[in-house]
Amino acid sequence: MTRAGIAASIAALAPLMLTGCGASSDAASSKGPSSSQASSFDGAYISITDGARGEIAAIDGHEITYINVPGGDLRCKLTTMALDDIKHRAIVKGGRTDEGQYQVLSTGTINDGRTSVLWNDVNGSDQTGTDPGSGALSITSDMITLGYTFHYSIDQVQLIPVDSGQAKALMAKDCDQHS
Repeated sequence: MTRAGIAASIAALAPLMLTGCGASSDAASSKGPSSSQASSFDGAYISITDGARGEIAAIDGHEITYINVPGGDLRCKLTTMALDDIKHRAIVKGGRTDEGQYQVLSTGTINDGRTSVLWNDVNGSDQTGTDPGSGALSITSDMITLGYTFHYSIDQVQLIPVDSGQAKALMAKDCDQHS
């Protein structure tokens, strides 16, 4: 990929802001105060944790989707694809996927206290909901932390908003390394 191509990729990522998959104000107001609070955290987050770096969590109200983006030469393309799908509410689900596609590890429901997630499939293998499980959750304005859920060797996965400067730099580095 040329420098111009990298710049175009970064430009394409820039509009994928936290509000990209936010609930409408009508929907938030009709569900009461907890839904209104939930909508302030709607959006996409990217992992900065070693061993889970580049993975994505998408929050939409009380729903959360955890996405694995494979590393290597396709990371930039697949991250861009996943973020675009999140923005357009068109996340491709279906368990294990072929090369060239991100993988939805699990979907879940965030509790009203915003302290845990009930995952549909804690093993992340097929989204069947046959092996549900709970995981810890911590949300602040600049980071979410998911407790020991998908990575057996990682206790806490930290994710930052995709529109943050740190996330943009991380994604730019991935696109530059694999151009």
